[in-house]
Amino acid sequence: MPSHPPLLTFLSCAFLLSVTLLGAGEEGSHPHGHDGVPEKFPTHPAAGDPAPEFSLKDTDGKPLALGEYLGRGYLILAFGSASSSNFRKSAPDLDRLSREWERMEVKVLVIYTREAHPAVLRSTAPKSYRDRELLARQTRKDLKVNLRFLVDQWDDGVHKSYGAMPDGAFLLDPKGVIVSRQVQVRASSLDRELRRLLKVPDPAPERPD
Repeated sequence: MPSHPPLLTFLSCAFLLSVTLLGAGEEGSHPHGHDGVPEKFPTHPAAGDPAPEFSLKDTDGKPLALGEYLGRGYLILAFGSASSSNFRKSAPDLDRLSREWERMEVKVLVIYTREAHPAVLRSTAPKSYRDRELLARQTRKDLKVNLRFLVDQWDDGVHKSYGAMPDGAFLLDPKGVIVSRQVQVRASSLDRELRRLLKVPDPAPERPD
């Protein structure tokens, strides 16, 4: 029986090895590969859906339910964590947005949930709800914002009910219906959407000196 030429055998082995490595690379390349965190925004909850109800405690231990913020103005729900660089960059802008729209009864709530990149925090990564609560309080202090931080349950129940994107954001109308959602929170686009909904003109451009 004829044997395979050495070159053909080598090429076959190289092909099998490259396929194996490619598959391993794809598996490890997902940006949100944690258990329970989707690769892209789930279909629901979507714009037009009622926002899922929740009741959580803030960083001072005071309980708050979603319904307490409904019936007045618009509400922005922003998800975040200490290890999310996008959230840390966006938090000051959300804080400014909250102050600028307060006169129109627009509120901004941050829901502190599972860490986007727990390995970044090393030994300080939360290992219990109490750890998460303490880290949420410290993160709020470090960011120097006046936003109210609510701490998600240890099973991330609220985060999952809203699609489980690490730093997503939702704009709700006064009845609790989702008007828009963002895969990553962007205060500037939320500002534009509020101006459209509330019929507030854009600010005049600054004149050069």
